[in-house]
Amino acid sequence: MSLHFTRQRISWVLVCAIFVFGVLFLIGSQNSTAQQSKKQLEYEKAYKVYTQKCLTCHVSVADPEKPGRTRDDWHLVVNVMHGYGLGLSQQESEMIIDLLYDLRKGMEREAG
Repeated sequence: MSLHFTRQRISWVLVCAIFVFGVLFLIGSQNSTAQQSKKQLEYEKAYKVYTQKCLTCHVSVADPEKPGRTRDDWHLVVNVMHGYGLGLSQQESEMIIDLLYDLRKGMEREAG
């Protein structure tokens, strides 16, 4: 059995290929949107903890007038606050550290 490549067959193959790539593109963009939504929910949860636990005593922990902080610096700040009775679980501490660092990305100096 020999395959004869006619214009109709080639056109049909191209249409199928374009359809498959389109479906793959849509699936990829939906995953990206789902990841962004998940990240947004994590930030909202972290911000809620941040406002309840940090902003009751501080006007702002991330004072823009002060020099930037690395992620390690934020770990130290949160650990010092634990010494003053800040009641955070390990998970809540990590959420706040990630939030503060991510909000000020580009303004931070890196450890090194």
